[in-house]
Amino acid sequence: AQLQERQNQLNRQIEDQTQQLQTLEPEIATKQTQAVALQTQLTTYSQQVQSLAQSLGNTEQQLQIQQQTQTRLLGEQRQKQRQLDKLEAQAQAQQEAQGTYATKVILESSIIGVCGLVAQLGRVEPRYQLALEIAAGARLGNLVVEDDSVAAAGIELLKQKRAGRATFLPLTKIQPRQFSETVVLRYAKGFVDYAIRLIDCDPRYQKVFAYVFGSTVVFETLNDARTYLGKHRIVTLDGEILEISGAMTGGSSSHRSGLHFGTSDTMESSEIRSLRTRLAEIEQILNHCEGLITTESASVKQITQELTETRAKHSETKLRLEQLQREIEQSQTNQAQMRSLLAKNNQELSAATQRLETIAIELPQQESQLAHLRQQLAKLEESQTHNEWQQIQNTIKTQETQLRECEQALRNTEKQLQQKENQQQRLRDKLTEGHRQIADYQTQIESWQQQQSAINTQLETLTEQITQTTVALRQLEEKLGQEKQKRDRTEQHLQNLRQQHQETSWQQQKLQETQSARAEKLASLQTQLQDQAAELPNPLPEIPQIVKKTSPSSDKKSSEVIALDSLAAQLEQLQKELRNGQKRLQAMEPVNMLALEEYDRTQTRLQELSEKLETIAGERTELLLRIENFTTLRYRAFKEAFDAVNENFQAIFAELSDGDGYLQLDDPEDPFSGGLNLVAHPKGKPVRRLASMSGGEKSLTALSFIFALQRYRPSPFYAFDEVDMFLDGANVQRLAKMIKQQAKLAQFIVVSLRRPMIESAQRTIGVTQARGAYTQVLGLKLSPKSTVN
Repeated sequence: AQLQERQNQLNRQIEDQTQQLQTLEPEIATKQTQAVALQTQLTTYSQQVQSLAQSLGNTEQQLQIQQQTQTRLLGEQRQKQRQLDKLEAQAQAQQEAQGTYATKVILESSIIGVCGLVAQLGRVEPRYQLALEIAAGARLGNLVVEDDSVAAAGIELLKQKRAGRATFLPLTKIQPRQFSETVVLRYAKGFVDYAIRLIDCDPRYQKVFAYVFGSTVVFETLNDARTYLGKHRIVTLDGEILEISGAMTGGSSSHRSGLHFGTSDTMESSEIRSLRTRLAEIEQILNHCEGLITTESASVKQITQELTETRAKHSETKLRLEQLQREIEQSQTNQAQMRSLLAKNNQELSAATQRLETIAIELPQQESQLAHLRQQLAKLEESQTHNEWQQIQNTIKTQETQLRECEQALRNTEKQLQQKENQQQRLRDKLTEGHRQIADYQTQIESWQQQQSAINTQLETLTEQITQTTVALRQLEEKLGQEKQKRDRTEQHLQNLRQQHQETSWQQQKLQETQSARAEKLASLQTQLQDQAAELPNPLPEIPQIVKKTSPSSDKKSSEVIALDSLAAQLEQLQKELRNGQKRLQAMEPVNMLALEEYDRTQTRLQELSEKLETIAGERTELLLRIENFTTLRYRAFKEAFDAVNENFQAIFAELSDGDGYLQLDDPEDPFSGGLNLVAHPKGKPVRRLASMSGGEKSLTALSFIFALQRYRPSPFYAFDEVDMFLDGANVQRLAKMIKQQAKLAQFIVVSLRRPMIESAQRTIGVTQARGAYTQVLGLKLSPKSTVN
């Protein structure tokens, strides 16, 4: 019965364990699938983190290059601006000395009635330009004005501003000298023409140029002009001048006047033009660079944020994956334990089954033995007395009772023992799991504490950097605000001046157009008046009630205005105006009706070209910025190499000569425009440059420079030809020691006649002159000292 009960109990345990195993297997499979998905997600996040970190590094590098380029260009801009201001001040001083500054002040003052410079009002062919400019001389800088009142206002302005003196030519007062044309000159050899006829100008300025040139004659060469020396004022195409007095001026001149025909002011020097061009380029590049810096800063900020988020997701996924892997390991451990218990229970069940089968086989034999024993008992009962039998019976019952109690206690104890064993196993499993979890938690806590300390350190660093950046940004914003306000005020002032200048120009142009239109109208009216006078009857009939009034004009010309009172006279006046309007309308014909379509096509083409021009300008600015970035990279590489070689040079020179030396750039701000100097200070001697040293000092300095270069960028081998010729014994030993140290990195082939150098060689080859004109190479074996390869 006990075995059957134990068998039933084992069957129930086996069923429970089988169900638990069936439950654990899909759970483990599901967790493994989740772990694979998390591993894939973790790999994706790792790739994203790597890609974002690489992109962030590239963007930060580009941002650093742009910032360095901006800093370098700002420095160059300040330097160029100072140079330009200096040159402009020199040019202004020169203009004041030459008198051209006064004309510039007048032209910029926007005085109404100023027509311009003589050089601005005329145009000549290029082949005659030199001759006519030499003939005009200083009169090219004279100012042409409408009348003497404008000239007086200009002189008063020059007095107020202390801007110097200027010559004014009023159109209403200028009276050139009259000259008569000599017919003989037309047939003279080399004769070109009179200077006044080679000028292309507005008819109203004809008197001005007649005053400027007078009766000057233009000849091709000096030899052709000498025939008429003393008879006319002559200028040649090469710029020689022959005066009527007989004076001759000519030769070579590298400094001509800055004024030329067709220009409004003096020509700037090529240096000033190049500086202005470079400053304009720098301004465009800086604007584009500032935009790129803003864009890349925003990109860096965005990528940093994305990288932080991705890293957080990566860490979270990694923690989830580790937790899931621990759960899988725990489930697999439980599964293994369950299978072990199941196998153990199956073994125990098979043993109990075998025991039951054995008992079933042995039970009939035992029962027969029991029957035989009972018969013997009966016989014994019959043979003994009743009291003895009763005592034996009581003893047997007592012992049976004790046996049953002991068996019951044994079963209870076995059950309790089994329960205790199961409970102990469960407690061991829980204890093992608890220890493992405690270890995992301690590992996580240590990792989190390290991460927390690193994050706190980074946070403190970032907080300090943010504080410094905020302070610097606030200062830069204040400076930027001040500069922007200054720029806005300057732009507003410049815009106002431009607007005033434009309005003045428009008013001047409008007045000139009005004056021209009125002159044309006056000429037309005079022609019509002559035509109408021819149609009038002769003699004219008398018309009553006609009043003649005279109104003076600013040009001192009178015109009659007839007031008509009668209706017939008014009708006749209207008919006359109608006829005049019809004549003017006919004079405007023919009208080009395709002009609007041509205008639209031209406007469309202009818009396309403007868009292309903007695109090309943007591409040009981008190319200029790339060139400047390459210059920045080149400067950075040069600076890195220079600093490294300079440090090596200082150490090596100190080792070779017991002195100190360094490398010096002619222009540290722009190292590519200057040279490099080796400054050395041998022991016990003043600082000297390489050119003022002795032969030995030069050798040591040059060798120090070579070794410094070799340390920075080694070569496979070096060949020295008697570099120790000018050195004494101590310096030769130092040099040999230095070559021995450097020979660990490269091979040295040294030609030397000095004993310390030869003794330091690993392999020595002797060259001597044999008999005759031949040389002989000998292999020498000296003491085993290793210095040179």
